[in-house]
Amino acid sequence: MNNDEKIEWEKCQKCGFLQHSSHIRCLNCKHEKFDRVKATGNAKLLNYTILKAPPAEFRDKPHYTLGILEFENGIKVLGQIDSNDQVKIGIEMRPVYRKISNNLDGKEVYDYAFEPI
Repeated sequence: MNNDEKIEWEKCQKCGFLQHSSHIRCLNCKHEKFDRVKATGNAKLLNYTILKAPPAEFRDKPHYTLGILEFENGIKVLGQIDSNDQVKIGIEMRPVYRKISNNLDGKEVYDYAFEPI
């Protein structure tokens, strides 16, 4: 993974529940204190879908794949999948920080995409 960009979640200090950092309280027990947890290792593809009518930002592609992936330490993410022909539930993938699109104002948007190992 890129050293400057990290995939991080929060782990509740009371019950250990992992959740996105946008929540102010634990979704499981309502506790308000968390530890930051970085995604570690590679990710396993849990499920995916192929979008054939992409939003305006992705209209330069006829379709693209989104997947739900789980890292070795339990962090789950939604991300673009780079390879349509090799996609199979259960495969190991690695995150790659790259340009994923241009927004509607033409500005480049960067995020993690996933590619098969």
